[in-house]
Parts: sequence; C-alpha cells; structure tokens
Amino acid sequence: MDFKDKIKARRLELSMTLEALAEKVGVSAATIQRYESGNIKNVRKDKIKLLADALEVSPSYLMDWEESKTEIHTLAAHALGDLTTDEQKKVLEFAQFIKSQRGNND
Repeated sequence: MDFKDKIKARRLELSMTLEALAEKVGVSAATIQRYESGNIKNVRKDKIKLLADALEVSPSYLMDWEESKTEIHTLAAHALGDLTTDEQKKVLEFAQFIKSQRGNND
C-alpha cells in the first residue's frame, strides 16, 4: 500500500474527516486531499510526523521504512491498551497460536 493509500485508509478507519485530519496536521483539507490523491509526493518530515501522530501510526509505517522491534512493540502495546482484558487475552492467545504454527512449518 502506498503512502497516499495508507493515509486515506487509516483516516477512514478512524472515521476522521479531511477537515479534522487537516486541523491536527496544521494544513488545509485540500492539502490532505492532495496527499491522499498522490498529487503531493514530497511531504515534509515534520508533516509526516504530525500525520502519523494524528492517524495513530508510526512514521515508519506511513513511509514504508523498516520499523524497529521497539516501535512495533510500542504500537502493539498501544493497540492492546484500547481492548478489554478479555479481548487482550484472545489476541495474545492468537499470537501464540500463530507463533506455534510458524515453528511447525520450518
């Protein structure tokens, strides 16, 4: 998925309007629309960080940079924090299942 697609998909996942995202990033709604359409290809680093923060993802995710394990663990902890204890348990059980299946296929 390209940068432009990630921004739009995540904005829609969060039920966020162009205007709401624009306000958080400090740009116009038209600028966000141009990011999403791919008309703006060179986004400033400070805007990438603001976009990532507003969309609750890492800059690495948006830009397809390799993420460190620390960043991935931080994102996972943040995501799990939004779940109930029972939901967290189910996610962890599923992760353990995936890990065990991966080990069986080596």
